[in-house]
Amino acid sequence: MKKTILAMSLLFAVTFAGAVEPKTPAEAQKYLDKALVKARDAKKSLKPATWIELGDAYLGAYDQPSRNVLLNTPRTEIKLLIKEQKVLKTTDEVCNGTQYIADHYDNKVLYYGPNGSLDFYIVTKPAIEGNLLVEAENAYLKAHELDIKGAKAKDLSEKMRNIHERMFNEALSHYFVGDYKYAAGIFEDAVHCSENALIGQIDSTNCYHTALVSALAGDRENAIKYYNRCAEIGFYQEGNVFSNLSNLYLAEGDTLKGKKVLEDGFAKYPQSQGVLIGLINLYRATGEDPQKLFDLLHAAQVNEPNNASLYYVEGDIYKQLGDRENAEKLFYKATEIDPTYVFGTLSVGIMYSEYAVDLQTQASEELDDTKWMALNKQFEEVLEKAIDPFEKSFTITEDKEIKKAVAEYLKNIYFRFRDKSEDYMAAYEKYNAYVKAD
Repeated sequence: MKKTILAMSLLFAVTFAGAVEPKTPAEAQKYLDKALVKARDAKKSLKPATWIELGDAYLGAYDQPSRNVLLNTPRTEIKLLIKEQKVLKTTDEVCNGTQYIADHYDNKVLYYGPNGSLDFYIVTKPAIEGNLLVEAENAYLKAHELDIKGAKAKDLSEKMRNIHERMFNEALSHYFVGDYKYAAGIFEDAVHCSENALIGQIDSTNCYHTALVSALAGDRENAIKYYNRCAEIGFYQEGNVFSNLSNLYLAEGDTLKGKKVLEDGFAKYPQSQGVLIGLINLYRATGEDPQKLFDLLHAAQVNEPNNASLYYVEGDIYKQLGDRENAEKLFYKATEIDPTYVFGTLSVGIMYSEYAVDLQTQASEELDDTKWMALNKQFEEVLEKAIDPFEKSFTITEDKEIKKAVAEYLKNIYFRFRDKSEDYMAAYEKYNAYVKAD
């Protein structure tokens, strides 16, 4: 499965009203020990305030390493805010495709993006070991359970939402640095947190994140579980849920489930290219009736008549089936629908170029002179057919890499026919010069 980028930003962490803010790990432990004594007391443990204090102590301990560290704050300001802490080393890091300056401290690493502001951070040495966010969540839930009259309901709900934000931030930060297993676990914690009694909302986004990152971590079972959950709640992510889930089933050798997921996905989300291509590849691999592919494509074309790629895909199927005539029509149709869609005309040129190579190979193996001459003549005729679509492609595209690849094709073809006419020789020189130029 391809790695999919989570295009998300970290949220600002909110400081709770009345929450403890320990300055050191020892102070964090002191606050927590005091709160735990009260929570274990027979009488005090019946009061919501006792559990709120415990939750605040866990949160204070969680926040202690990142005290005065604010997201989206310039690096110079961060250094002033935590001037008593020493930067042990600074490194250049590439995370999730972005270049960062990383300042390493005794208990954390701060990652500054291209604009010089803090994008995210990783705590490397917590004030207290353990899953402090989940411990805080459980404490607040206990307070909610004891708050019969609901006097603390608003305050507790706000505290719980802030826990959820911290979970999301932590999970996303670990995703950015490639720690997928840990990130998946925290995304899953965020799902449970959102669905508890104090928030009571289905966290569809983090269901998807849990599935996606679990798959990246190699945990197929959990990925399948959460992709299925996404499908159940109607969170399809432009059909990616179905195509990703199918890939997981196919990786486990379960072709029937993989196929069913894609067919269900197509029924619910016919415009999804991931689902459509998945079905096409699956039908090709299993040798099923290709008419099923055309039926699916024609249904998709009705939904998106201006989607050039759908006609390109249909042309590619005809090409795979050896029907070059229909393939050519569909490839040209794709570029006709969208004049900027270079892959239509380009595919016609490539198709004839590949066919010409096959004929040349056949000719090289032919011992009969008459048949050899016929094959060689056919080779040249087919190769010449590739010129026009390649020329059109070169004109259409603005992509430098594609343009250079097309020029390479044209250079080689015109070289073959350079003695045929002055125009062909001029064309060879033109494209040869283009290929050589940087």
